[in-house]
Amino acid sequence: MNETEAPRPPSTPFFLAAGALLLVTFGLQAYFAPEPSPPAEDTPPSEDAEATARSAEERARLVAEHTIEDVPLRGDGFEAEVDNIGGGLASLRLTGDRYHLADGGGLELVTTSLPSTRPLRIELEGTGFDPAWWDVTVESESSVLLRAESDGLLVERRFRAGEGPFQIVQEVRVRNAANYPRAVRLDVHAYQYVTREEEGGGMFSARSIHIASGLCRHDGETTRKEREALLDAHGYAGNVDFVGIENAYFAQMLAPMDGVDAERCGMRTEDRFEPGTTEAHGGLFDAELRYPVVTLTAGGEHAWRVLSYFGPKDWNALEVAGHELTEVVNLGTLAVIARQFARLLGWLHGWTGNWGLAIILLTILVRIALYPLVERQFRAMAPMRKLKPELDELNKKYADDLEKRQAAMMALYQRHGINPLSQMFGCLPLLLQMPVFFALYTSLSTNVELYHQPFALWWRDLSAPDPYFVLPLLLVGLMHLQQRMTPAAMDPQQQKIMMVVMPVMMGLFMLFLPSGLCLYMMTNSVLGMGQQQLNQWRTAREEASRAAATPETTEPAKPAADTTGEPAGRSSKRRPSRG
Repeated sequence: MNETEAPRPPSTPFFLAAGALLLVTFGLQAYFAPEPSPPAEDTPPSEDAEATARSAEERARLVAEHTIEDVPLRGDGFEAEVDNIGGGLASLRLTGDRYHLADGGGLELVTTSLPSTRPLRIELEGTGFDPAWWDVTVESESSVLLRAESDGLLVERRFRAGEGPFQIVQEVRVRNAANYPRAVRLDVHAYQYVTREEEGGGMFSARSIHIASGLCRHDGETTRKEREALLDAHGYAGNVDFVGIENAYFAQMLAPMDGVDAERCGMRTEDRFEPGTTEAHGGLFDAELRYPVVTLTAGGEHAWRVLSYFGPKDWNALEVAGHELTEVVNLGTLAVIARQFARLLGWLHGWTGNWGLAIILLTILVRIALYPLVERQFRAMAPMRKLKPELDELNKKYADDLEKRQAAMMALYQRHGINPLSQMFGCLPLLLQMPVFFALYTSLSTNVELYHQPFALWWRDLSAPDPYFVLPLLLVGLMHLQQRMTPAAMDPQQQKIMMVVMPVMMGLFMLFLPSGLCLYMMTNSVLGMGQQQLNQWRTAREEASRAAATPETTEPAKPAADTTGEPAGRSSKRRPSRG
């Protein structure tokens, strides 16, 4: 069956940082396949089976006799619709100015159109329960009740807005109307459809924010799998906290409630094709929360409650929801530092009222905090910079003889008392800065607070690329200027790479960076140039002060010569003339 989808907003790629840390895959992989239906304790009478059996034609007729109805459900931060055919979410739109699209509607998180692939749809494994439709009762704007009877089971499902933002609590109550025991297992599903166009990609484009992953937290570990990996279904048993589907900024998650442990979480994707083609149009993600089998006696019933979170990867909202849902925000191995940067950025935004200004101030504060390390690095490399003219001469003189050039350089270092190996430790402050910069970069990359937030002029969305590429081009110019101002001790070929190739490569990568990240990079470059000039000025002033404080050394005066041309101090008595 082909899944047809309405196009979503154009994808906004974000930056793939060079040398990004590899994610460690936790847990054991296992193929996820439907388990055999649990056997009933007694064989049901044949007349009951005949009474509940429906042919495909009969079911289609019953569906046709009932009008498809989408019932509204409102909650904190969203407006949803529940359909009466599949019994899932036909729509869920986020409310609030940040999530309003150009057409005036809210951002839609339901991306599937078929009743069989609607989020929050349930299955009762081990039974033939498959109702043609659900009777729907609107209890209030935040509560909807669905009822259906099939295969001797009476099922009530209540959708209720949760106590926190973006939460829906689904209560499923199953009663066995048969006169024999039934074994039942509840499965709850979340679905998301992502087109290949939305996934995007390219040589210089960054990772698309619409690339989806399935994720499950089980036994204290969080496992993420992308589309290609999930073409082979994965399932994980154990203590399951949640299962769901995520992209860069949004997630739909399912978590068991009331202290009842789920038995298993499952994740898989299925490629969907246009009719008559062999090229996949997109992928359908399926995340499943599976409960253990329960046995219902004749007339007995059982109830489950499932928490659903459909919304942005907002730390505060996820923390309110509980169930370890904050693990959805992937800050990498530097999560502790990155989280503090996110908190500081939020505090600065509360003070300035503008996320762009908050990014600038955050970058300034980080630069100030790291200034002692930067200054130490500059001082460690100062002796090498002084030798730059002489090193250039050696590079020219021995351009074709590497062995003689290295020998001459070592002699130069020895003459000036410089140990080249000691200069390697001058890079240690730079290495100590790297975790901080990576954490800051990760924090900005994953911060949903920047979504659809303006800065100034034409920068109306800090999570989207600069529409006119002004920030990337400015950064290229600043990087080139910074390299020209830096008296680096390197050969001409290396200097050319640093002055031309590196800025151009960075500019190409940053063409599609979110504006917020470009703003951070540009601010960081400006501050780096300022610190470099400050350090050079301070070093020059200190050298001038030392030179002024050191008395000048003068050569001892030579004895003055007399008018006869003999040195002073010798006897001036003339020898008697012999003539």
